Amino acid sequence: MDQETEKTWKSLVYNVSITPAAVKEFYDGWAGLYDQDQVKLKTGADHLADELIGTLKQIGKEEPKLSILDVACGTGLVGDALVKRGFSNITGLDFCKSMLDIANKKGVYKELLESSFGAEVPTCLSENSFDCVVMKGGFAAGHLPLASLGTMAKLCKPGGVVINSMTLEYTKIVEEYRGIEEYVKKLQDEGVWKIIKRKVIEDYINGKQGVIHILQVE
Repeated sequence: MDQETEKTWKSLVYNVSITPAAVKEFYDGWAGLYDQDQVKLKTGADHLADELIGTLKQIGKEEPKLSILDVACGTGLVGDALVKRGFSNITGLDFCKSMLDIANKKGVYKELLESSFGAEVPTCLSENSFDCVVMKGGFAAGHLPLASLGTMAKLCKPGGVVINSMTLEYTKIVEEYRGIEEYVKKLQDEGVWKIIKRKVIEDYINGKQGVIHILQVE
């Protein structure tokens, strides 16, 4: 990866004091170069799409017409990976219009929604609406709160699948995410979901490890 790309990336995701407003402004300025920089960072969404297919097969829900919500969809990397595997009923949500404009040009989403995401269900969405709710990269410094995982479960139909994929290092350097394992276990104990898989992914982004949680909503 070239030094300029690495500098841009690190100034966003490793800045533990960055505010959500600053994150949004950053993405507005980065949108045009985002996709090519993701290539330089050697990251993508194939792992998430493949894990979704494997999980649906495991629970007996193999069906390409399943409805999927892609939270923090950005420019559509996840949507693109899902469409290449036969999925077509995909809704994307992001708080940055510049990113959504690029995602829209790819033609992989049935609908795109401009909205923030957090502890409460966005007004543009309804609970129990999707068969699967997925997110890649929504958890980083100044990004979405950990409670977003619980909101993803609320948006998912009973028996549906929630997947979160993130850089493992952020569970160590971002204070809120340090409790992600306890949070996931707590919601399992409360009957929100059952944990299907937790997996560490090698070379997730820029040579760093990632972690993916796959959950089935009760």
